[in-house]
Amino acid sequence: MDQPARHRWIATHILPLESQVRRWLSRHVRSLRTCDADDLIQEAYSRIWSADLTAIHSARSYFYATLRNLLAEQSRHAQIIPMERMGEIDELRIPSEEPSPERRIAARQELERLRRLIASLPAQCRRAFELRKMQGFSQREAAAEMGISERTVEKHLAKALDRILEQIRGEDSRDGHESISQADGRGTRTEHD
Repeated sequence: MDQPARHRWIATHILPLESQVRRWLSRHVRSLRTCDADDLIQEAYSRIWSADLTAIHSARSYFYATLRNLLAEQSRHAQIIPMERMGEIDELRIPSEEPSPERRIAARQELERLRRLIASLPAQCRRAFELRKMQGFSQREAAAEMGISERTVEKHLAKALDRILEQIRGEDSRDGHESISQADGRGTRTEHD
């Protein structure tokens, strides 16, 4: 990346975060003086400038991780370190755009639930669903792949979606989750106790 592009990237992705980073530092590293925070942020800019910017997926997360690493380095090299600073560094919670472990587990569970529901579909319905919704086939392509008419693919897909939604409603109502009410046919939300 050439220098003008590097300047633009940092101006667009990193500089707007500075006030947020300063607040974060003052909240989480209370023993850090303002002049030390200035130096820390300046050093973070220097490190980010030297980094391969094309490999950075989340500028925000990268900026925070750089600051945390710099704080740890300062502590290792300092002759005298305030005891509270050591605790503060250990306790730093770097804001991340990555999903939390709980969200990852929940997503995996939902994916497994969907796989189970799809596997329980009749063969033709399952195949139509997989081709259209998972592999991105058009109606015409799915029909050609399955050796049936487009209208039949549409019917299998509708049947598959109905069965999946019906099973989800049934599981949710047994688990006490929110589900879609069929009573009024408008898809209103109801709570089950």
